[in-house]
Amino acid sequence: MRSVLDDAIALEERARTAYREAREKVTDPGAKRILELLAAEEEKHVAALAAAREGRSASLKDSSLLTEVKSLMEGAVVEGQTAVSKDASLRDVLRQAMETEQATERFYTARANRAKEEDLRGLFQELARQEVGHYLLVSSLFEYFDRPKEWVESAEFGLRPEY
Repeated sequence: MRSVLDDAIALEERARTAYREAREKVTDPGAKRILELLAAEEEKHVAALAAAREGRSASLKDSSLLTEVKSLMEGAVVEGQTAVSKDASLRDVLRQAMETEQATERFYTARANRAKEEDLRGLFQELARQEVGHYLLVSSLFEYFDRPKEWVESAEFGLRPEY
């Protein structure tokens, strides 16, 4: 079990580092903020995995990632921006982030299916679920960056009146 958790921590640390390095490559403040939020999410995963490795309760609190990114996106739309960012390097950063999120989701799904301990299985299932959410977020941003005029409003980011 310990080596699986060590592998998971290493995977999350690589993802966190990748987001922080990507943050330095882009110039747009909104893109920088989104990448820092994603890095912070990966840091939470590291903390939960480290707790599990030490035999402590490994809880993943609900994330505010979507709420914060939605706020950034709403601001861009209200300001009349036609894309997430004009920074061309963001396209490559988002593409790499999508690949990272898919790889981590596959890792956690496979480990959850093999886990004998219920606690560990639940942790890996939750991490896989969160990685899917990260992938959907990043892929939505990629689509918006790539084709802002054709972008279909999603439930998370669409500007709709409250019910």
